[in-house]
Amino acid sequence: MSTRVLLPLYVALVLLVQVCTMCPAPVLDANNETQLIFFTPMKSVTNDTLSSCDKSVQHLILENLGIEEVSSNAFEDFYNLKYLSLANNNISVLSSVLLDYKRALETFKINNNRLERIEEGTFKHLDRVRYIEIQVNNISYIAPEVFPKNLRLLHTVNASYNALTYMEPWAYLPETYPNDNDDVTFDLKYNNIAEFRNSVNWTYDLIEPFEYDIQMSFNNITTQLTDIKTQYHPDFQGNDLTEFLSFRINLTHNPFFCDCNLYPFAEQIQNQLFFLFYQTDEYRYLCSTPDALRGMDFLHEVPLDKFVCNVTEDCPVGCRCQEQPYHGHLLVDCSLMGGYTGTRMYRLPLKLPAPKQGKISLHLDGHYITMLEPRDYLPQLVNLTLGWNKLTYLEPNALKNMSNLKYLDISHNRLSYLPKDMQYFTTEKVRIESNPFVCDCNMTWMDVWVSLYPSAAAYHVQCSEEDGDRYYIRDISSKLQCDYSLIITIVVVVVGVLIALIIVAVITAHRCPYETKVMLFRLFGVHPADKYRIDSEETRQFDIYLSHYEHDLQARQWVRSKFLRKLEENQKRKYKVFYSERDPIGGTGKYDELLTNMRQSRRIVFILTNEFFEDENNIWEADQAEIEHRSCDKSHGRVIYILWNESIREKIKSEPWKSRIEGKRVLCPDEKLFWSKMRYELPIKLLPQENTENPRNWAERCLDLEITEDLKNNKVNNWAERCLELEITEDLKNNKTNNWAERCQNLKIEEDI
Repeated sequence: MSTRVLLPLYVALVLLVQVCTMCPAPVLDANNETQLIFFTPMKSVTNDTLSSCDKSVQHLILENLGIEEVSSNAFEDFYNLKYLSLANNNISVLSSVLLDYKRALETFKINNNRLERIEEGTFKHLDRVRYIEIQVNNISYIAPEVFPKNLRLLHTVNASYNALTYMEPWAYLPETYPNDNDDVTFDLKYNNIAEFRNSVNWTYDLIEPFEYDIQMSFNNITTQLTDIKTQYHPDFQGNDLTEFLSFRINLTHNPFFCDCNLYPFAEQIQNQLFFLFYQTDEYRYLCSTPDALRGMDFLHEVPLDKFVCNVTEDCPVGCRCQEQPYHGHLLVDCSLMGGYTGTRMYRLPLKLPAPKQGKISLHLDGHYITMLEPRDYLPQLVNLTLGWNKLTYLEPNALKNMSNLKYLDISHNRLSYLPKDMQYFTTEKVRIESNPFVCDCNMTWMDVWVSLYPSAAAYHVQCSEEDGDRYYIRDISSKLQCDYSLIITIVVVVVGVLIALIIVAVITAHRCPYETKVMLFRLFGVHPADKYRIDSEETRQFDIYLSHYEHDLQARQWVRSKFLRKLEENQKRKYKVFYSERDPIGGTGKYDELLTNMRQSRRIVFILTNEFFEDENNIWEADQAEIEHRSCDKSHGRVIYILWNESIREKIKSEPWKSRIEGKRVLCPDEKLFWSKMRYELPIKLLPQENTENPRNWAERCLDLEITEDLKNNKVNNWAERCLELEITEDLKNNKTNNWAERCQNLKIEEDI
């Protein structure tokens, strides 16, 4: 071919190569910012590749180009970049210095690639970055501190659809602005995360409002909810559920194992109305196992007694060992009636599993065990059943070691006598019937013991003499001629101990007069103080006016779960409490209504937290309470302050609180006898008086109840049965009343019943 033909072809080829490697011309986007959009496929991006590009552009888009490699200095001269996208390529390595000093960068995308690791320092210079997209890769490692403190404007990190197997506290490390009403979103959905780690030893420093949104749906979390607190806030002593919610982690659509490890969260949800209906749809976590609970919402639907863990380590062969947090113990069921599958036992098991809650319920009924002997686990037993065995001897040391035992069944055995150490167990909690007891002087201690509870089964137990005569053990002392010198010795010792106790009580009363008064009121209902005039005023609508800093979540939960329940629900002496966080207040006249309710209350109680001293509403309430206090008797401690913790005590030592606290009672939930002191300071509430009215004769009374015919003919001896037939037990059917005497008292037939 001639030179004339080759020369034009060569020139054309050179021009084509230059055109293919040349950067596209910058264009303006909708925000009038310059951008470079590449369309020519390339396998690598280097500094030379972009050498002819305009370095002042703000948007650089290299998407869908088949890029496999990006050199560490590829973008070093692009200092004005706000938007950089390498999405939809084949990049497998992201250099940790690729984005160095890109301080103007706001959005970085490298999603839909083949990345496996995000190394430390990758984002350390991105002071203005808001969006980082690394989703749809194969990332199994993200460095613990890859999101440093200086990322204060960070808004969204999308790391979904990767291969992560654990979570570090990445979302909580950037020091974002806490009150900008802008959540920091970390999307970790569709990974394989199964645990929480804390390689950087981050400690909990989150404050309200908790502006985080951690999406961890469709991972592999099973029972690790408690690990969040363990890893990130190990010293926390409050409500586990409240703590978990503050992390703002969504774990829906994970394969939860609904066992004993999830019990604390389910228990707190189901026992507190606030949590029971709090973001129900968002926190609807479904069980994956066991099969019986599959698909059920374990926070709201699974009964608490179903959260159990089967234990195999150290469990005796053929037995069923199960952690049962609802009952507060480890169940070890080796009884034949409970499905025992091994050979019959002749001795107590040598070893049992270690209980998580420190308590064991052991059932060994139906074996050939002949002796109760010491074992290391005996102090942990709360229930022990040995019925239908062949027991002939109970070793005293074994009984002494069972210091926490609440129930003991040794019925249907071969015992001829019981050691005196048995008397340390409550009679009504022990079953000893169907044993061949022998009447002798070693049994005399039992007559008092079995007589303590006439309703107990032991009260009717008998023993036999050699001649075959049988006596109730409760009458054994009167039937046998025994030496009572030991009893006299015991009496002398007891009297000596009582005298010593009286001396100690007198000394204690002298040194601690206030605590002594509290104990007298707690034990005997004796209130040494004069009755306050305000307590007898019937115009007072409330017993207690209660207030605290309205945004303190922990104080609010303590009030609802502890304070109100103890004073409004659980006590015979029930108090009527006005609590502004619960009781509705009118919108326009809020302060007037608060003041009215305060004046209508016999006591005014403030819970002092750190925020209380800074809140204008709380300060106003405290000032009004001071006015109310001074308007009453000088000796009347109408205002009560509760310190949230002991650290608050320093704040009340300075003015104006020092003067405000003077003459008031100051209590703290952390101190001993807190609830006893609280009730001592509250208005004296008398117990309900029993109806002492003498009922008329049966027939006349029954005439009122329209049930006279059976009574006149003496056909009914059981009032409870007859009342049930006459359909006057609606309260009982609806579980409103469990006490017949209480119901009959309402019918004014208490004495006859």
